[in-house]
Amino acid sequence: MKAFLRLFLLLVLTSPVSAQIESVDFYADYAKPLTKRLQVNKIDGVGGGLEIQLKVYDFLSVSLAGGYELYSLQQDNAIAQWDWKFWDQRYRGIVRADTAADPNLKATLEPVQKMDIIPLMLNVNADFEVLENFFVKPSAGGGVIFYTRRLYLHEYWEKRFSGIDYTFEYDYMNFAQDKTGNPYFLSGSLELEYRVTDYLKISSGVRYIKMIATPGKYGYNEFPFEDALNIKLGLSFLY
Repeated sequence: MKAFLRLFLLLVLTSPVSAQIESVDFYADYAKPLTKRLQVNKIDGVGGGLEIQLKVYDFLSVSLAGGYELYSLQQDNAIAQWDWKFWDQRYRGIVRADTAADPNLKATLEPVQKMDIIPLMLNVNADFEVLENFFVKPSAGGGVIFYTRRLYLHEYWEKRFSGIDYTFEYDYMNFAQDKTGNPYFLSGSLELEYRVTDYLKISSGVRYIKMIATPGKYGYNEFPFEDALNIKLGLSFLY
């Protein structure tokens, strides 16, 4: 993260013109990973963020963006892959023993996975006015993703009392330890912008991100995808 901040400041301070804030952008996005890893069979996310864009040349700018995204995941053999020691070494046996000892007791275990992502990225942007008040903005950059993967078992238990024709039901969540990391990525995007007033733009676009493979470092081994597309809607306040 410090390397990206230093690069951002270097680009601004070495600009041949005085860098100034060009816009502050607020955006919402939908993320769809393309190449999945770790036997993940379904994953997507929603979120949003803030991007501060500084003009450094006539049509070029640099920007620093950050945000938050919440992903939902489905994974084959999720519990086994998690290396959940409490489950593997103790709880699995308890469930099996209890349900085997009592035919009227039934347990349904549903694993649920979520992932919190905080991306921080540095971009170089170009703005081209192709029609009056209509702009095309390609950009390229990279950054770091701070993530936390969470797994819990949603447990549904039923106890049948046949003598009184009654089934007692209860459920609760059993949480595993989190997995965290901060892998790096490269990105490229294309946005279409329309200037509504001198102080406001609306935009939509798509961003492609490619994770940088760093096996054994930065939590890459537990990160669930290699690349993704983000569809973005934004509102920009111009300065």
